[in-house]
Amino acid sequence: MSPGPPEGAVSFEALYDEHADQVFVWAMRYAQGRRSWAEDITHDVFVKAWEHRAWLREEDVRGWLFRVTQNVAFTALRRESTLAGRLQSAVDSLLRPATPSTPEELLARRQTMDSATSALERLPPQERVVMALKTMDDLSQREIAQLLSLSEGYVSKLLGRARARLTSWGWRVDDVAP
Repeated sequence: MSPGPPEGAVSFEALYDEHADQVFVWAMRYAQGRRSWAEDITHDVFVKAWEHRAWLREEDVRGWLFRVTQNVAFTALRRESTLAGRLQSAVDSLLRPATPSTPEELLARRQTMDSATSALERLPPQERVVMALKTMDDLSQREIAQLLSLSEGYVSKLLGRARARLTSWGWRVDDVAP
């Protein structure tokens, strides 16, 4: 009879069942629409989770998975090409409309996406991450703080700085009040 996991440790099966979809969503953010790439990142994250399963605890596993997903994705992107090239690929995929559009509409959408991408790229890394978690994942400041192992006050400060920068660059950021 093999011993079970240490007291308080997370069952790997439960960990995977509960978090695989979210890890995949996080990986897709970096994958720029490439499902197979995101699946590979998700696989690599759970290989690391398997290797560290003895000390993972439910109360901190989500933040750990987020950081590992981010690290694995950044490593993979560095191996592939520049982040700017990947962002342009994402913009191009977003501009392929489900319904036909006029050339003028496509041009306006491309210009808006290029400008938004450029603005987000200009944000310092921590501000970019907290802004994405707030606006794209609709997480509260408390959830972001827990996920990134930061204080709520610091998350508020990062969101405020990001909002101020984006506003000074001409972007309206109403829904991200710190």
